[in-house]
Amino acid sequence: MVLNLINFIQVAIVWILIIPELLFAIHKEKRENKKPDAASVTEQFGRYASMLLMVLPLGIWEFGFASSEEMVIYFAGNGILLAVYILLWVLFFKKQSFGKAIVLAIINSAVFLLCGILLRHWFLVVFAIIFAIGHIAVTVKKFREA
Repeated sequence: MVLNLINFIQVAIVWILIIPELLFAIHKEKRENKKPDAASVTEQFGRYASMLLMVLPLGIWEFGFASSEEMVIYFAGNGILLAVYILLWVLFFKKQSFGKAIVLAIINSAVFLLCGILLRHWFLVVFAIIFAIGHIAVTVKKFREA
């Protein structure tokens, strides 16, 4: 396993995804000790596996792109997704809505999926899909209960 610049960029991406969620959990969200259901277990399993695979090239020798065009798509795509993600979090902090929550869940999953596809990190793609299914299911359930 070889670590390179992409690993450190991926660490930054993971932190950008985590920080708004941590801030929201600290300031807004009411935590209840509920027994975890299948959706929340799937979400957390997919989330932590995706974050680990974003940083460590497990199953591949090193991160890299097949072409310079893929590198441009990687940086532009992640830049746009993360900018929209941060903007939506700002709006979500002001007024929560189901639509914003679903879009946040989709963007979060799309970042993992985009990185996995462009870096040909197929384990990351699989766990990004698992995370997407669980995260969207938990988001829908949370708003149905509210």
